[in-house]
Amino acid sequence: MKTAFFSQKIIFSLGLGLAALCTAIPAKANVLTYQGDTTNQPTWRRTAPGDPPILVSGEKDGTMGMIVPYKVFQFVVEESGLYTFSSTVPEATSPTNGAWDNFLVLYQDSFNPTNQLINVLIANTTPNDGSFAFSQQLTAERNYFLVTTGRRVSDFGIFTNTISGSGKVVAVPESDSIPGTLVGVGVGLVMYKRKGYRPIISEGC
Repeated sequence: MKTAFFSQKIIFSLGLGLAALCTAIPAKANVLTYQGDTTNQPTWRRTAPGDPPILVSGEKDGTMGMIVPYKVFQFVVEESGLYTFSSTVPEATSPTNGAWDNFLVLYQDSFNPTNQLINVLIANTTPNDGSFAFSQQLTAERNYFLVTTGRRVSDFGIFTNTISGSGKVVAVPESDSIPGTLVGVGVGLVMYKRKGYRPIISEGC
């Protein structure tokens, strides 16, 4: 009887240990990666950096500021939480080199390139090698717009952006920047090639 009792106790303890181990392993982040090109795209007078930005580029010193090409990616998230954003450009081997210097601006609910400070959440010069640019709390099922643009007038070209967080990130098909089909975000992402965007497969990590 004692042997059976101790055997049951050992099995129970092992079960608790395995359960604790499983709960200690962090869940995989959902990752969306897409590629675009700002070459020959519409231009706007971008915002200054800020969290949120309170000035349009050039407003402080009375100049026209940075009038640069831009590309917009519209998306929603299926779970509220913290999401991170990064971007990389060709030939970048560090945050400060590469083919050009990019700049990210995030909007909520709507984006109007002539009313740059309306609904803007955060804007920042982006490390060119895909290092962390910024993070932001997002709300499920609200529309978000990630604008990729240049830091200076001469900055434009191909880019690869990554959005990651606890919930699934889904492109809005009507977005003028991503008129494609998106499936399997977090496990796999397939985007059809349209309007200068190339297919990319992204896995959760």
